[in-house]
Amino acid sequence: MVFKSIKSIVKIELVDYQPETLWNTAAPNEYGFYSNVNPQVSHPRWSQNTERRIGELGRRATHMFNGYAEQVAYLYEGMDLAKYY
Repeated sequence: MVFKSIKSIVKIELVDYQPETLWNTAAPNEYGFYSNVNPQVSHPRWSQNTERRIGELGRRATHMFNGYAEQVAYLYEGMDLAKYY
């Protein structure tokens, strides 16, 4: 299940700290900063191993980094993706 996805980009600001987000501020025990990048780590209330896409029947396997592992995996090197699920 994808519970975080970008809707639009208004501005990009580079900072030297981890910013707060709507989801990890509203429910930090459920939504980590790197949410939904690692299907091997389940959300506290559901598995992220599979997802259901709008317009498709059934469920499909969730891919690492939402299918963009080849392009973005290096950005997450050294990060504990289990801790921040």
